[in-house]
Amino acid sequence: MEEWERLRRCTIKEAKQVFSLIRQRMRWMDKKGFDSWNQNHYDEIFPLSYFEKEAMLGRLFALVSEKDEHIISAAVLLESDSRWNSEKPAIYVHNFVSDIESAQAGQRFLEAVECYAKARGKQYVRLDSAQNNSSLENYYTNLGFAAVGICKEGAYQGVLRQKEIHCQNSENGLE
Repeated sequence: MEEWERLRRCTIKEAKQVFSLIRQRMRWMDKKGFDSWNQNHYDEIFPLSYFEKEAMLGRLFALVSEKDEHIISAAVLLESDSRWNSEKPAIYVHNFVSDIESAQAGQRFLEAVECYAKARGKQYVRLDSAQNNSSLENYYTNLGFAAVGICKEGAYQGVLRQKEIHCQNSENGLE
């Protein structure tokens, strides 16, 4: 994480910025030929009201620039997830998105989440991603997330991935 970035909870007003990142990412996916979010109408399944509710509950987090409070990456962070059958303590990353203009924003967000999870006594950071997407497979594998199972929810078929926490810094940057 860059010195000028920090992980923090989003306000309800900032949920609109996160939703804008979702829509931006969907347009990018269209241009690149990825159809997982677009085909499944991701922005209808997870509308602005969903992100506002998660912000109100204190579960919507963002990596922001301290210079201008610009959100460069965001996700809903949970301490439990029904898709996983594990008693080991973890932070679960949902609705993960990053700004297409901010290089390595997603990677930096996940690194910050790893430190956040460590500070809360967790052993893993867990997430899922769409099956049959070699780009995502490579992305998460390169970041140290191992595929450990599959999940299905409606039309969505995903790969369960986890990373054992190795954060060296106990500072989490969270306010």
